[in-house]
Amino acid sequence: MSKHWATVLLLPALYACDPFHKDKCEWYLVPEPDHINLVEPGWVSLCARNYVINKERCYLKSTIDFGKEVNGKLIRLSSLKMSETGPYPREILSVKTCKP
Repeated sequence: MSKHWATVLLLPALYACDPFHKDKCEWYLVPEPDHINLVEPGWVSLCARNYVINKERCYLKSTIDFGKEVNGKLIRLSSLKMSETGPYPREILSVKTCKP
């Protein structure tokens, strides 16, 4: 019986952590060629990818200049600001890159 209580008591602590690594500098914004047909000329289709935990958040877009600026740089997914309305892919408004 005491094992079950320990599990119940530790369960909220696990949810308080960052299981999706949103606050860790493990994410990259990378071009997504499979979705290029979804964006207008002058824009690039992007995915936020985490190669550590094999997660991704796609259907994002940015201008080509912004895409070149952040390509290959580590980011925190929690710092990614994007438009909350409108059709997909959603426009990336800003993101802070991690310091090396």
